[in-house]
Amino acid sequence: MNEMIVSELNSYIDESVALCKRRNCELLEDERSDEAVFEKVKANVYDIVRTILNVAVKTGGGEPGTVQQFFVQKLDRIASDWAASYNKAKLHGDAEKVHLEQIKLDTVREIKSQFAAIWEGKA
Repeated sequence: MNEMIVSELNSYIDESVALCKRRNCELLEDERSDEAVFEKVKANVYDIVRTILNVAVKTGGGEPGTVQQFFVQKLDRIASDWAASYNKAKLHGDAEKVHLEQIKLDTVREIKSQFAAIWEGKA
């Protein structure tokens, strides 16, 4: 696996988590705790993705195609699970859960887009 790709991906994750944490603190200072929770959820999604990336690199044996395939499959699986949770919450009229799951899905979509751009630009 190209170390430059992994480094850039990790930098993207680090910057995103830092931004979410900064926004979380700002929102808490403004006594907007509900919105602060949303930023915390986003940060958690980035942390999950970081773990998936690390596992993908370890199990991929340094082969960029294998790493990318593993990574994308795991992201798709997680997104599928969150989509199912979203649909279930919507069915039961749980607006708060629907919103949280939508945040997770939007964040994964953004991550996948950014990672594809990094992989295509560096691979």
